[in-house]
Amino acid sequence: MDPGDVLSGKGTELYGGRFAAVGMRAVYLAGSDDTASREVLARKKRLGNAPQITLAKYPRVVFAVAVSLQKVVSWLRKPRSKALIQIRESCLSLDDLTRSQQLGQALFAAGIQGLLFPSVVGAGRNLIVYVHNCDASSLALHNADEMRTRMAEIARRSKATRPQ
Repeated sequence: MDPGDVLSGKGTELYGGRFAAVGMRAVYLAGSDDTASREVLARKKRLGNAPQITLAKYPRVVFAVAVSLQKVVSWLRKPRSKALIQIRESCLSLDDLTRSQQLGQALFAAGIQGLLFPSVVGAGRNLIVYVHNCDASSLALHNADEMRTRMAEIARRSKATRPQ
């Protein structure tokens, strides 16, 4: 992946995600490498019925992203309202994304820029950023050059280990 595409939202536009239906441009960010890795493995399991990779074999490239948003909803703490608790719990279902995608569409339509939510596959937290509700300075990569070098190394190693 080109670092220039990391914050474009093209992935969710094509494939959707927990709080973004197919067609919606959004970027998912995790609070740590561990959380991001677990989220990726859970998604692959959800799509293919079994994890197709392991954390040990998954070549990861971690991007440092600066985030500057004004309209963010936080679901890190359990709400007091029983109705909101039910909505939150249904949105954080491990396998069913129906309610979470409906909520994502409502947040997007209301002009919300991001939703901070707990990981459903372990400790950690995630942030989804709705790209169309943000300006160009809302998200920025801090280590793009370093990551280009790292990705080139991974590609070289992968090419070297392929059977000729």
